[in-house]
Amino acid sequence: MGQWGPRRIALLILGVLLVVAALVNEFRPVGAVVAVQRFPSYLGGSGPAIPWPQGAQAAIGADGAGVIAATPSARPEPIASVAKVMTALVTLDAHPLRVGQSGPTITVDQADVETYQRDQAQGQSVVQVQAGEQLSEYQALQGLLIPSGNNIATLLARWVAGSQAAFVARMNRKARELGLVHTTFADASGFSARTRSVPADLVRLGEAAMNNPVIADVVSQGEAVLPLAGKVINVNYALYQDGIIGIKTGNIPQVGAVYLFGADARLSNGQERVVYGAVQGLPTIEDAFSAAETLIQAMSASLVVRHLASAGEPVGSYSTPWGESSGIVAVEDLNVLTWPGSPIRASLEARAVNPPVSPRTVVGDLRVTVGEQAYDLPVATTQQLYAPGRLARLTRLTW
Repeated sequence: MGQWGPRRIALLILGVLLVVAALVNEFRPVGAVVAVQRFPSYLGGSGPAIPWPQGAQAAIGADGAGVIAATPSARPEPIASVAKVMTALVTLDAHPLRVGQSGPTITVDQADVETYQRDQAQGQSVVQVQAGEQLSEYQALQGLLIPSGNNIATLLARWVAGSQAAFVARMNRKARELGLVHTTFADASGFSARTRSVPADLVRLGEAAMNNPVIADVVSQGEAVLPLAGKVINVNYALYQDGIIGIKTGNIPQVGAVYLFGADARLSNGQERVVYGAVQGLPTIEDAFSAAETLIQAMSASLVVRHLASAGEPVGSYSTPWGESSGIVAVEDLNVLTWPGSPIRASLEARAVNPPVSPRTVVGDLRVTVGEQAYDLPVATTQQLYAPGRLARLTRLTW
């Protein structure tokens, strides 16, 4: 056998290295394939200005559309008796009712009478009660939401949770469930200035409340008759005007008037929709009613349904380093109710995949943000993505 020269040794080493590299490539994991967005990330436009009330913060929305728009830089402020909308929701979570049902009986005790006397002495909004009086749950909700009895809020809190503190904890949990991220409850009636929110959160609260048929029924009543108090009048004096069907007024010295409203509206395309709004910080409730009227009329005239995506429309793609590719398409149509000119942003939130991946595999969402509201549109692959073959794995350099 002849001697090994430097060249033959170098070739041998190279060969060994190639074999080792091939073996490493064979067993080295294949990296996940990342989606690339093809859908426009921003859809702008122009439209009429929203007639926001001067010197106040506000928001608008609609049933099924959530919050459509809100004044910028809103800060949490006291919401006064609008807090009772959450009190009603939490009460009905604990003791559900259907429309037409009276529900369990609540017997007024001495503590409830003392609460009534204390609240009355402080000039709060109250509903007369006496020890031994019996109220059905439905009547208590009427006393809470129609004449806005602060003492009835405390009565319900104690009845539901045993104490106001325990009830307030439930209110704050419910707020988190509803996505009210700028809302904090400190009491059941809203008398506390530490019970705070922003208009966008109030619109979300209003939509959730009006989706409960019992609350929608109660807040639409102009008056009610209670066992001891007799006839009580709804403090929402704008009820039935401009299509208003609820929801709740409030007034507190630190902010002024607060108004959360819902109204039946006929949009410019003839579609009927319940619209919502919240106004916070005007000097008087009459000013708040006027602002609500202006916003309702503007929504009726200007809100439009905009078609943003169609089922099967390309929104992105996958491309593998070994030459495979698949489109990513919307699974369904997306039509949204919006104010003309509202900013619309889209972000493809499709996961990185490890082939093989079959056609029509749902891989994530196209998140479309319209004004204040986000929609998650499911997206799926269009073609088979095959895993790399052995030759591709053996000869890869960077993936």
